[in-house]
Amino acid sequence: MKKILIKNAYILFGKELQIVQNGSILINEHGMIEDVSLSKRSPEKRGNTITNSVNKDNKIDIIDAEGFILLPGLINSHVHIGDSIGKDISANSDLNQRIHPQYGIKKTILERTPRSQLMQMIRNAAMSMLHKGITTFVDFREGGLEGINLLQNAVEGLPIKKIILGRIDFNVNDKDAKTTTRFPKNGKDFESKSKTLGNPNVIEENDIIHQGSKIIENCDGFGISGANENTNEMLRLYNKIITKYKQKQKQIELKSHKKDPVVAIHAAEAETAVMESTKNYKKTEIERTVNTLNPDIYIHVTNPSDSDLQLLHEKKKKIVICPRANGVLGTGFVPIRKLLEYNFELGIGTDNVMLNSPDMFREMDFLIKSQRAVEKDASFLDAKKVLKMATVNGGKIFNLNIGSIEKGYQADLLFIDKYDLDLYPIHDPHMSIVHRCTERQLKAVMINGNFVLEKTAIR
Repeated sequence: MKKILIKNAYILFGKELQIVQNGSILINEHGMIEDVSLSKRSPEKRGNTITNSVNKDNKIDIIDAEGFILLPGLINSHVHIGDSIGKDISANSDLNQRIHPQYGIKKTILERTPRSQLMQMIRNAAMSMLHKGITTFVDFREGGLEGINLLQNAVEGLPIKKIILGRIDFNVNDKDAKTTTRFPKNGKDFESKSKTLGNPNVIEENDIIHQGSKIIENCDGFGISGANENTNEMLRLYNKIITKYKQKQKQIELKSHKKDPVVAIHAAEAETAVMESTKNYKKTEIERTVNTLNPDIYIHVTNPSDSDLQLLHEKKKKIVICPRANGVLGTGFVPIRKLLEYNFELGIGTDNVMLNSPDMFREMDFLIKSQRAVEKDASFLDAKKVLKMATVNGGKIFNLNIGSIEKGYQADLLFIDKYDLDLYPIHDPHMSIVHRCTERQLKAVMINGNFVLEKTAIR
């Protein structure tokens, strides 16, 4: 691709989403942001010899972005894209009835739906995200290695970026230890009668490590359902698999450029889950998992104790919140004020497509308004902080150079029509995007410097 110069742009620049009027962005041949001009004086007129030379050789495309706000592509930091075939089934049921990994209606739906239909619905959901300005999504992938392959095949050819967090496709669970544990092997149920991990009918440790190692080699990390579905031994095994993988990668790091795998887990999503953990283990989910699994990221944290938050802060953990999912399931409001007081790195996810449309604009809108209602404070939760959760923070949480418009970052950009009837006149750009912007105002999406969606000509 040619170099691209975007000029006359209204830019939300850098990690603080600084407002820059009439700025310019220079994108190199590899889809990376090479330069950002913060004034009307664009890069090709600043004495930049490299830019001048490519201009003379006619190797630069110039895009006039007058009339558009440019912001980083949205990062959906937590989604279950696989259940998109079950939209609003059992809509008035609680969390466990709908999406519990062992006995929820979701499990039945996924088991009974033909693979081809699952793939089509996954692809539709990915396309929907792209049309809503989501340039990267992080999927908690059920179904082991087969589930990873399912997603990869479903979105093949789509430009949207994906971070796949897999999981071992069976749960070693105290409640299930009295029965034979089953999991798919070569398309058939496999039964293990070995006496390992303290339970007579639990899969052998070597089988678990082997399967987990295969999974981690084919995705970006582990996305684990929850502490209550796993014994302490199982959580430690996840940690063991990750540790061994990192050691192996370190030995070949000169040949490999793959990033360290990420480990994330749901925790403190519902009060019932917290109580179950305390009853069975005398510890909260967060206390248990910090000491056994030691994940990088916690999903939800809707009902944490004060000691949970203190522990997460001490261990420098990152958090992804899912406000609308908490709302539709009735699990409560995330304690945003406390999380901000601890200065946690917060990301936002839309969670199960079965529960919510994968729409980050709606997620941001719901978050800021619901939190102001909870706090009874019209000034609580600055809109810029919310927008950072959907962009900048996602890049930080997953250690990727995305989510920010600055030099060295991937050119994932959204073009918002600032003259749209519902936005104009814009007096507070951050607030307008957070609580007024919808799919309609989004006129183009760029990923790695390429337009992947253009609703109107931007040339």
